[in-house]
Amino acid sequence: MARHPEWFERLELIEETLRSPAVTTDLLGRPEIGAVFGASDRDSIRLLHKFGAKPQGDSLVLDRHDLLLQLEAVRGGSAYAAFLRQRQQVAQHLSAARQEAAARRFRVRPAGANSERVGATDLPKTLTWRRTSPGGPQRFEILYDDGADLMWQLAEFLAFAGVNREEFLRSTEPAESA
Repeated sequence: MARHPEWFERLELIEETLRSPAVTTDLLGRPEIGAVFGASDRDSIRLLHKFGAKPQGDSLVLDRHDLLLQLEAVRGGSAYAAFLRQRQQVAQHLSAARQEAAARRFRVRPAGANSERVGATDLPKTLTWRRTSPGGPQRFEILYDDGADLMWQLAEFLAFAGVNREEFLRSTEPAESA
């Protein structure tokens, strides 16, 4: 992974600060660059050299407008684009890792001794489905204690429906009129 300058992370804020009416000077020296970039004295001098500062007396100064133009060029450059891609990839990896960690913390209750269900009557009593009126909509209901209990009951229901497909379809499809 390519190493990028630390100030790439703050580029928008740096540009915003330099455009701010609070910045009243057009010539920036080591202290101003240090404050705007959040850099040490040594790094401030490096940045001044990098952006083409000119000597004035016994110090280096950089025109604020010239710096803004150079920062805009940095924003449009390949190094900054690579930084943004890398940052996006890291964010995606972190998101995936957080989801994976959350999934690991979530424990589903194991199936009971009778893990191979025989029929609908063997399902947990807190899981029901019924038709409220002939030809009307059906109601599916699960009463659960917590997420693990809900996941366990759903797993039991899906196992029943998969193993006993015909019984499941008979119990869920509307009765045909004679």
